[in-house]
Amino acid sequence: MYIGFITNEDKDKNFEYTNKLINFCIGQNTTPLIFKNFKNMINNKKVIFLEEEQLFKMSDFIIILGGDGTILRWSNKIAKFDKNILGINMGNLGYLTDVEKQDATLAIKNVLNNNYTVEKRMMLSATINNKEYICLNEVNINNGNVSRMIKIGIDINGRFAEAFSADGLIISTPTGSTAYNLSAGGPILKPDIELMAITYVCPHVLFSRPYVISSNDEIRAYVTNKDSIAYLSLDGQESIPISYGEDVFIKKSSFYTNIIKTTELSFYDILRSKMFEIRK
Repeated sequence: MYIGFITNEDKDKNFEYTNKLINFCIGQNTTPLIFKNFKNMINNKKVIFLEEEQLFKMSDFIIILGGDGTILRWSNKIAKFDKNILGINMGNLGYLTDVEKQDATLAIKNVLNNNYTVEKRMMLSATINNKEYICLNEVNINNGNVSRMIKIGIDINGRFAEAFSADGLIISTPTGSTAYNLSAGGPILKPDIELMAITYVCPHVLFSRPYVISSNDEIRAYVTNKDSIAYLSLDGQESIPISYGEDVFIKKSSFYTNIIKTTELSFYDILRSKMFEIRK
């Protein structure tokens, strides 16, 4: 079995923990795969070093060492190869990582023994100027940190829905509903359903409230004022300028992020823990 490894260098700077898990996996009669540019960080000759695409193709599953942010950075690439992700948390408790690092070897054993489940997380597709992007959490149209509101119009399934002034607009998946969407006052959605939440960021009209639509719906978002400066952001990883007259089409992606779960910790357990953490 081939196991891909992706490490957040800031969380494991000397790859000490990565090497520990790699050696453990070799002891389980598996072959670890890692990116070629980390060759000098790995101390075992049984590891195979590959380019990104080769690693994604060859892996039976992929271990990500980091946190939710690390999974978000790689999810759009991994999803295109339909590979399962085992997230090992190297920071604070996350929604996407399966276990803490002290429990990583047990989690890997569970996967090797087929003692796990897979959560298929809905993703979004955003197309602008005939170029498509995919993301796991949210599509965000924002003012680029300029202290000035932007004017945005949205159509749903070809029908005009609303035009408004705000600091931005968030369209989130259920997975993303507990991220930026939650901070902006949007609804929490259970991650195993397929819906989209539309949430305004600091709207000028106080009665503007978030709402939830079907994953089968398609949204067209556009800047309605020639003087507005707007940017398209996807999971905080991209920043694409949007000009007046350019449309952004947002819909459910055909790809999914496959999250491995080896514990019985539920979404509600994690949510309760995170909410308690925020209140402290």
